[in-house]
Amino acid sequence: MNLTPFKELMLRSCGHSFEKEREQALSAGLCRRMAVLDIDSPEAYYIRILRDQEELLRLTELLTVNETYFFREPEHLNLMVDKLLPVFMNTGNQRPVRILSAGCSTGEEPYTIAIMLRERFGTESERLFTITGVDIDSTVIVSAKQGVYGSGSFRGMDKSMLDSYFESHGPGKLRVSSAIRKQVAFEVVNLLGSAYPQRMMMPDIILYRNVSIYFPEQIQREIFGKLAELLADGGCLLVGASETIHHDIGVLTLVKQESLFFYHKTPKLVFEERRTSNRYFLTSERVPGVPLQTAPVSVPKLNAHRNRTQNEHNPESIRKHPHASIKPDVKERFDAAIEMAHNNQHDKALAALDAIIEQDGTFEKAYCLKGSLLLSASRFDEARIVCEAILVLDSLCLEAYLMLGMIARQKGDYDGAFKRFREAIYLDSSCWLAHFYSAEILFAQQDWKRARNSFDTALKILEKGSLKEQGQAFFPLSFNAEQFIVICRHKLSLLAQKKG
Repeated sequence: MNLTPFKELMLRSCGHSFEKEREQALSAGLCRRMAVLDIDSPEAYYIRILRDQEELLRLTELLTVNETYFFREPEHLNLMVDKLLPVFMNTGNQRPVRILSAGCSTGEEPYTIAIMLRERFGTESERLFTITGVDIDSTVIVSAKQGVYGSGSFRGMDKSMLDSYFESHGPGKLRVSSAIRKQVAFEVVNLLGSAYPQRMMMPDIILYRNVSIYFPEQIQREIFGKLAELLADGGCLLVGASETIHHDIGVLTLVKQESLFFYHKTPKLVFEERRTSNRYFLTSERVPGVPLQTAPVSVPKLNAHRNRTQNEHNPESIRKHPHASIKPDVKERFDAAIEMAHNNQHDKALAALDAIIEQDGTFEKAYCLKGSLLLSASRFDEARIVCEAILVLDSLCLEAYLMLGMIARQKGDYDGAFKRFREAIYLDSSCWLAHFYSAEILFAQQDWKRARNSFDTALKILEKGSLKEQGQAFFPLSFNAEQFIVICRHKLSLLAQKKG
């Protein structure tokens, strides 16, 4: 079957891409709809969906992935409820705070928000907030409005929450209480469409999590731009962990708070491509409603992480602090320190790096190499201090978060380690080390499904490129990528026998 015209149509109509591994899903979906309609020819079915918008919608609904559950990825939800919402409530605005769940699927996310708000603000939450969930799939919106769920939607959910906010609705089913259902409105919406319903206008917070991963880059940019335009001035947009950096395209400001990242709409938007132009960033404690403090930076730092594999060991491409320049003698001494490290002369390398840092306290790579050497020598407290110094120079330094995660893991602080590796994934979703070590922690905690997903992600990233490049991807940490591939495959074979 020639899938090309169907791929192009799905991309144009709803933004979904069906390249590579998703081709099989498209082919299966087409066969299923053709069988229902008793159409033998793909060409005839293509003509049908060109003329019949209802049938195109049926196909779209069939192909939409709707994997979700209550209290999924709670870190951002807690940030929203505990930190962001109180700021909006204290602005003096008399209207309710508006929250939009874009790509809400069967409704678990917006209902989760309603439950959290009821827990925090009591019955007053009905007056203080409006919650809207939207999705392109009309069948999941019908399901969301009904609010009836099976056990898969409640994985790990506290029993007291179930008793308080759900009622029995037949064998193995629970229904969201009427009070919570009343707080959430649902709409069928194509995010790539030309018009949005009134309920979506001017939200203070948009949750757009784990939706854009199904879109190609150009569609991601277009939808993100539309949502940014919808957002009220001072509003916040929260995306999934693996989606953060892909949306840093200049239309909203990327903010870090309490180890999490979200986007903020300032009164004056900076419409420039941040992957290729000067970068502006906020202090780490920035929250909406506080006067904006920005600082110009002459190097697009997040972009530097993307290009790391091809230029990491090229001395001419070594990334440095934005306000510093490498003096020729410092560069030569740093190259010598790298050579010492490669020759296992770690004490000499550390002494050389200390001298470099004393001469130029803004040379970030010297700190990174020093932290790596201290980490390999199990001098964890010293390595942690160095990493914290790196984050003062560059709050978005991938290596620092990786090393802090490894330090926490070595000290038995698995929650702290997992948090650091998640931060690394926020910065670069292709960071296989962060995925791998996250998987190891989840495996030890017997969280089989999430461990399986994380090992699988790490393996796919590793298998994509040259083993030599992958082994050097996160300078100055050096790993044998081939060995990690073997470990990932072994762990996945063990997990294949586990349930959940």
